[in-house]
Amino acid sequence: MDTQQQKRFWSALLTGVFFFLSIHTIHATSVSEKAAEAGKDPSSQHASMILVLDASGSMWGQIKGKAKIAIAKEVMVELINKIPADFRTGLTVYGHRRKGDCADIEMMLPPGPHNPGTMKRKIQTINPKGKTPLSDAVKQAAEALKFTEEKATVVLVSDGLETCHQDPCGLAERLAMTGVDFTIHVVGFDVSKGDQERLRCLADKTGGLFLSANNAGSLKDALFKTVEKIKEPPPPVVEDPGTASLTAPEKVSAGSPFKVTWEGPDSKGDYIAISLKDTEDLDHREYRYTKMGNPVQFKAPGETGLYELRYIHWHTKKVIGKTLIDVTPVEASVTVPASAKAASRFEVTWQGPDYAGDYITIAKPDEPATRYLTYRYTNNGSPLQMRAPAEPGMYEIRYIMSQDTVPLAKTTITIEPTDATVQVPESAPVATQFEVTWTGPDNHGDYISIARLDQRSNQYLNYTYTSKGNPVSVWAPSEPGRYEVRYMQNLGHKMLASVYIEITPVTASIQVPVNTQAGSRFEVGWAGPDYHGDYISIARNDQRDDQYIHYTYTSKGTPLKIQAPVDPGNYKVMYILGKGRKVLAKSNIVIDPVTASIQGPASAAPDSVIEVTWNGPGYKGDYISIALPEQKSSGYKTYSYLKGNPVKIKVPKQAGKYEIRYIMALKRTLLARSTLVVTP
Repeated sequence: MDTQQQKRFWSALLTGVFFFLSIHTIHATSVSEKAAEAGKDPSSQHASMILVLDASGSMWGQIKGKAKIAIAKEVMVELINKIPADFRTGLTVYGHRRKGDCADIEMMLPPGPHNPGTMKRKIQTINPKGKTPLSDAVKQAAEALKFTEEKATVVLVSDGLETCHQDPCGLAERLAMTGVDFTIHVVGFDVSKGDQERLRCLADKTGGLFLSANNAGSLKDALFKTVEKIKEPPPPVVEDPGTASLTAPEKVSAGSPFKVTWEGPDSKGDYIAISLKDTEDLDHREYRYTKMGNPVQFKAPGETGLYELRYIHWHTKKVIGKTLIDVTPVEASVTVPASAKAASRFEVTWQGPDYAGDYITIAKPDEPATRYLTYRYTNNGSPLQMRAPAEPGMYEIRYIMSQDTVPLAKTTITIEPTDATVQVPESAPVATQFEVTWTGPDNHGDYISIARLDQRSNQYLNYTYTSKGNPVSVWAPSEPGRYEVRYMQNLGHKMLASVYIEITPVTASIQVPVNTQAGSRFEVGWAGPDYHGDYISIARNDQRDDQYIHYTYTSKGTPLKIQAPVDPGNYKVMYILGKGRKVLAKSNIVIDPVTASIQGPASAAPDSVIEVTWNGPGYKGDYISIALPEQKSSGYKTYSYLKGNPVKIKVPKQAGKYEIRYIMALKRTLLARSTLVVTP
């Protein structure tokens, strides 16, 4: 499958939570037998589980304005608090560290005694980024839980499908067959109905629950239900099962749903299997556990033929009841135009069974039915719209029956190249907008970009979507030179047309005083382009040109005022282009120290008012404070702004030794102090 398609498909499997707890397998040795081999009493084993959280990029999708990952984290905290203290738990996360990496799977918390505090802290650090390697994540979690030796359960919460070309359904069956007592509970979070059908197999194959959720409340309900299910004691083992009977239709169409009513012992691990006639007793095409209800829901195999429904007594591995069922052919057809332009939309008319989860795919002719470039579910109706691939060539349009991924019909379509043109002026000044006239398909997401000549087609400095009109405006880079303007097809990031443009330099100048006092506001005269976002900055000489201590936009006029730093020293004043943060002009300035002095009484009575005479810069916001000697310059007991000279200020109520201070408002800088003793 194409990664984006499978992401929507299997990312729903792991978006949130995997719990490895317990269930029965199909062809594996019984729990009692394996536990006995390991010297353990199965009745005394506590549930073991691993919470696996899907942190793929799709988890940033929103539900009613809130990111799904934020919702999942909140619900996970509640779930973690609800897990019984005697459970063994762990935490696995995937897709949270790197984009496009199917190996991005991390066991953040190995299985061990349930530790709610640590698990909740780990959950909060997760930041969705990448792909959905849910199959490998489940497999690694199962192995960490020693699923072939001990019972284990997975509660899987996901917002999409597997995106790393693995087969989760096949994996689930292998884990069920080889494990001691293994279950996967699946919660599909904000998953379409079609994707739900393709996720359900993980639960069905292991006898787990499949639950869907579309908001915080339903997600919480679903996850809490899985914990309650895990708490349930296993059904008893019936040593002597006797016989069983099965009732089902004599004929069913391939892939169609049908029900099987059964009578039997319903012993622990018992299941109903559908198998080709005359095959080994334990061979099967599909199966359902009897604990899932009566009647049980089946889907007929995708391959036609004569089959047997068999009741399997798991404890003895014997068939104790069976009946025949004939799976008959089902037909479908797809009709498409002979050709379509690359990345364009075209109609597909189809006829077929329209089973839940059936879909139409676009694939290369040599690819298997499980692989495709894009797909649409048949429940979207007929005809339906599909997007052509980005690359020209011959492709197949296929009707895929979800059961067993069987292609029921196919036809070919030729994808033709798409043409485009771009026209630009010969030159444009740096950091300005220039017009681009274009022709092209104007497909969703297409854009006009400007890039360096050494940048790949999918890289750019600035861009504008073609949907903005014709012509469109594009921002020129801040560095002069020769650049390429490109028409980019969004699908596949393919360049359809390009043309060169020369970006020319612009100049600026600034006039600043030789020196000024620390903390003062001084004037800067300037001349320059005055583009939107341009500014005058002051910075230390060791700072990068795009860093600053203070700045003022050129839109304030010339001359403009800018705040001097508090610390004396040598600084640089610069004219900065708002686009690209490029320096157009620079001048040096010396920031001189600023001093102050104060005169006040040496002592005063508690809660009295005293006068303090001061000499200093008198900047806006400067004030006189009374503070304990050990307090920082920003601390005080009382203070008064410089509303006159002298300043009246209230004395603290508590007797003791204090300081009278002159504080410059900028960075709460202490400029002068004197001692004040407050005596009773």
